[in-house]
Amino acid sequence: MATGLIVHLEIVPDQREAFVEIARAHGARSLRLESGRCLSFEVFVPVTSATQVILVEKYVDDDALQAHWDSPHMAEYSARVEAMITSRTRYRCLV
Repeated sequence: MATGLIVHLEIVPDQREAFVEIARAHGARSLRLESGRCLSFEVFVPVTSATQVILVEKYVDDDALQAHWDSPHMAEYSARVEAMITSRTRYRCLV
């Protein structure tokens, strides 16, 4: 069974555009570097909020998600965006 990850983020208001650009690049990089393990990576920008972003990711299994979290490109992404995030809620799901 595949593993899904939904992440609801609150972003510093004047940083959302920059965050979305970085997150989309990270998603594309994850799909390329984790081919066959990272199955999808979507960045949603709610039109009813100036501060929210939702990430929806799908991995082949829990090991693939853990490998993503442990990857050098995840560490780089985290370092770039951490100051932009004011809160984060993660939902790990069966798909």
